[in-house]
Amino acid sequence: LYQRFLYRSTITRYTGDVAQMTKSKIFLFSLIAFIAGVAARSFMFVPYAAVWLGAIGAVTVFAVGISRKERAVWISGLFFAAVLLGIFRYDMVERVRPDLSRWYGAALGAEGIVWQEPEQSQNAARMKVRIIGIDGARLERPFFVLATVRRFPHYQIGDALRLEGVIERPENFGEFDYISHLARDSVFAVMAFPEIEKTGEGQGPRLATMLARVKNAFEANIDAVLPEPHAAFLKGLTLGDRESLPSELVEQFRRTGTSHIVALSGYNITMIGRFFSTALLAATAPFQLTFWISTSAIVLFVLLTGASASVVRAGIMGVLVLVAEKGGRLYQMRNALAFAGAAMIFHNPYVLRFDAGFQLSFLATLGLVYLSPHVENAIPMLRSKPDFGHGGDRQALFPLRRTLIETLSAQLAVLPLLIYLFGQISMISPLVNVMVLVAVPYAMTAGFITGGLGFVSHLLSQAAGWINWLLLEYILRVIGFSARIPFAAIEAGGVTLTVLAGMYFWFGWRIWKRPARI
Repeated sequence: LYQRFLYRSTITRYTGDVAQMTKSKIFLFSLIAFIAGVAARSFMFVPYAAVWLGAIGAVTVFAVGISRKERAVWISGLFFAAVLLGIFRYDMVERVRPDLSRWYGAALGAEGIVWQEPEQSQNAARMKVRIIGIDGARLERPFFVLATVRRFPHYQIGDALRLEGVIERPENFGEFDYISHLARDSVFAVMAFPEIEKTGEGQGPRLATMLARVKNAFEANIDAVLPEPHAAFLKGLTLGDRESLPSELVEQFRRTGTSHIVALSGYNITMIGRFFSTALLAATAPFQLTFWISTSAIVLFVLLTGASASVVRAGIMGVLVLVAEKGGRLYQMRNALAFAGAAMIFHNPYVLRFDAGFQLSFLATLGLVYLSPHVENAIPMLRSKPDFGHGGDRQALFPLRRTLIETLSAQLAVLPLLIYLFGQISMISPLVNVMVLVAVPYAMTAGFITGGLGFVSHLLSQAAGWINWLLLEYILRVIGFSARIPFAAIEAGGVTLTVLAGMYFWFGWRIWKRPARI
C-alpha cells in the first residue's frame, strides 16, 4: 500500500499528469520551487522588471486555472510563483545591507561587543564584533565587523572592547565569494589586527554569555583529567571545538574521511538522539517517553555548545530524523524536512550556497532518511531477516548492521559535495567510520559525564575520565593506523558544479523511479 501511495501521489511515472498530484506533493514541490528560486538568484542577477512581470504572469495563470477548474494550470502558476518568491526573498536580503562606505578605509576608534565565541587558529583569532559606536558617537544602526586579532589575550562573548584600526571592505579570493560568505552572518566589514582595549564584560546577549561560560568551564574540567591529544579530541567530539586539535590528527581525520565526528553536523547530533533512543528502548521505556527524552537531549546539547546558527541548524536536522522514526513513514518526513530547509533558507538565503555546514547537514539527513532503505536492499548481508521464533529481526549475526547502513547512507549522500569542496576521496572511509562510530556515542556520553562531574568532584571526574580515555584511545588508534595505509585517500581533482548537480540528479531520479521496499 505504501508503494502504491508513492506512485499514485506523484507526477506519475506512467502518465506524467500533473493533475494526479496530491496536496502533500503540491506542498512539497512548492517548497522545492522556492528553494530553486533562491539557488538561481544566488548565481545570477534577475532584473526587477522580469520578477514583477513574472509575478503578474504567475498570478494570471493561477487565476485562470482556478476559474476554469483546470488543476494542472493553477499548479503550474503556483510553482512559478514559488520560484519568483525565492528570487524576491534573496533580493530583499541583498537590499538591507548596511551602507558602510563612509567608514571603509578610514582609521578610527570603534566601540563594540564580542557577539560570538572567537574562532582560534594556530596564528590568530577571528571574532565577530557588534559595533555600537564610532569615535565616541553612538550608532543608530549597529553593524558587525569580523576582527582578526592575536591569539592572546583571549576574549569572550560579552566583552566590551575599543578597537583602534582601519575598517575595510571584504574582498573575494579568486573564485571564492568571501563577501557573500561573510554576509551569511550579517558581516559586511573586516578589521586586521586592530589595537584593542577591553572596557567591560558581560554586555552581550545574556543567554549566549552564560552558555559560553558554562562551555569554557566544561572544557576546563576535561583538560584537568585527560592528557593530550585525548582532551582536545574529546572537546571536538562533544562541543565541536577544533581549535586545539593537533595538525597531525586533523590530517589523519582528512585521510580517513572521519572529520565529521569533530564537526557538529546533523549526522553527529542524530547519533546523540539515536543513542538515547536505543538505550531507553532497551530499558523497555515507553516509545513516546523515549522520543521526548531523546529530543530533549539534542536540545540541551545545542544549548551547551553555544547555540550558534550552524549548531541550531544541525540540531533541527537531528530532531527531524527522530520525527521520521516516530512517524514511521517517509512521505511524512519528506515534507517536514523540506519545510525545515525552506524555513532556514527563507530566514537566511545565503546558507543555501555559502554555508557548507548547512549543506552537509541537510544532505546527510536526506541520506539517513532516503538512502538507508536502498543501501540495505542493495547489500544482501545488511538486510534484516525476520526471526519468527523470537518475534523480531534477526540482527545478532551482524550487530553493526544499523551503524553500517547509516554510515554508508550519509557518506553516499555527502560524497559528491565533499569531492567538490575538498577535491579528495577517502577510499577507506566507510570501513573506518563503521569501526569508529560504534564507539563514538559511548565516548560522547562518557565525555559529558566526565565534564559534568567536574562541577561536582574532581575525583569522580577523574574516575570517569579513565573510562573515557579507553574509548578515545581506541578511536584514535583506529584512525591513526588507517591513515597510514597506502592510498587511503586519493585526489579527485576539480569537480564542476555541473557534474555535482548531475550526480545528485541521478541519485534523486533513482529514488524517484524505484522507491525502496521497506
